[in-house]
Amino acid sequence: MKMFKWLKNILFKPILDFIYPPICFLCNNYLEFPELCICSDCWSQFKKVEADSRELLLLTDRFRIDGIIDKFTSLYVFEKNGKFQEVIHLLKYRNIKAVGIRLGRELGMKLVNEFSKIDFLTAVPLHKLKLRERGYNQVDYICRGISEILGIEFKRDIIFRTRYTKTQTELNFQERKENVKDAFCVNKKYLGEIKNKNVLIIDDVITTGATITAAGQVLKQSGFKSIFAASVGLASL
Repeated sequence: MKMFKWLKNILFKPILDFIYPPICFLCNNYLEFPELCICSDCWSQFKKVEADSRELLLLTDRFRIDGIIDKFTSLYVFEKNGKFQEVIHLLKYRNIKAVGIRLGRELGMKLVNEFSKIDFLTAVPLHKLKLRERGYNQVDYICRGISEILGIEFKRDIIFRTRYTKTQTELNFQERKENVKDAFCVNKKYLGEIKNKNVLIIDDVITTGATITAAGQVLKQSGFKSIFAASVGLASL
């Protein structure tokens, strides 16, 4: 099997690259080895979330007041019509899974330096109807990348949605809170394992924090000691 894979890469990859040359999804320039999907120049233009950023400080303070999310961090600034939004759309709507995995690896490297012991890793879930419609949960790919870095198994079924919710995009903070109220539930099969454990819950982009707080609330009520949250994108409030 390994020999076949080696021969395939040696014999067929150059032909495929000639017919379908590897180009950057964002700028259409040719990719240089070992670039994948997005070139280094485009990736370097993504603005990182700094520790003193307004959005991060506001959300951290909101989480502190709510008393549910114990610690939060994010990776890149999500700007409307910006390049990072294009990357999220590649992952979310075009199923370019390699992008999600790379984002997860980068977020994982940040988590290594910022977060303490994590026992469980999970993702904000899609409702089963949305999952059936899209075919995948884009956050799962991000979690796979994080799992590689942290060495923690990704358990996608710790939490699930109990009802279908409309998109949050055009809603204000209060409307978002109402929209996701009582929308999540913890899988009963984990109840015997999670007491006094720490869980990290991941989303792709966080704006007001309403969704991650609603998910975190049922996790805390189920017995988790600490709820950590992180996202690859942080949007302006």
